[in-house]
Amino acid sequence: MTDKAIRSKSYFRTYILIGLLFSILISAYFILTHKKEEVKPNKYTDCHQILNASAPISPSSVLNDKNDIQLVHAQKNGLKQPFATNAEFDSLITMKALKSELVEVKDNKFYHLKLLKHSHPYLIPEAVNMIDEIAFRFQKRLKEKKLGNYCFFLTSLLRTVETQEKLSHRNGNASDRTAHYYGTTVDISYKHFYNLDNDLIVPSWEIIQELTQTLIEMREECKILAVRERKQSCFHITVVVCSSDNEEN
Repeated sequence: MTDKAIRSKSYFRTYILIGLLFSILISAYFILTHKKEEVKPNKYTDCHQILNASAPISPSSVLNDKNDIQLVHAQKNGLKQPFATNAEFDSLITMKALKSELVEVKDNKFYHLKLLKHSHPYLIPEAVNMIDEIAFRFQKRLKEKKLGNYCFFLTSLLRTVETQEKLSHRNGNASDRTAHYYGTTVDISYKHFYNLDNDLIVPSWEIIQELTQTLIEMREECKILAVRERKQSCFHITVVVCSSDNEEN
């Protein structure tokens, strides 16, 4: 074998080694920089609220959780700071949504939003999980009893301090310290329901009972805090979640 051939073979091996080393480095880079993020448990759905709720709660078959206890859970689990004004909300909501701190709530086959005059259609993700579960259980009960195809109305969600002050002037029951500030709380109307089959808004005593029983079941499981507000014809409901330290695996 000539010297030229030997040199060529040596160069070829060198190129192969360099290529191999380069491939290993590229693979190591992607493994290190694209590590799969650990999926954190959902603090509502992956949660045993009776054992691990982030704030004190005991099972109950009565929907009578007043503002003070709902406020404790709202402040513990919701927004750290209420929006002072509607202008502040408008300036920050895009960032809050992008960071998944708040989720926009929209009409769907499970629930509709009434015209919101004093609140904004946003909640923390766990509160949206809660509404979805209420709606699913509610419609399951209606189907089992052949009562028709209905969804309920959400009448109030996230409030700013500004909207709460305006509401307080009109509604004597509106507290200046409300759980609605924190994106954890929603009002569900029991005055009317939306019939999905014939596009009608109707009152129904039977449907109210099924919604009430749905909420009682979930209150017994400590998934919600709820009180029936008679003047406003709604259930005032706050989500219960697990603390980060006590999430189930």
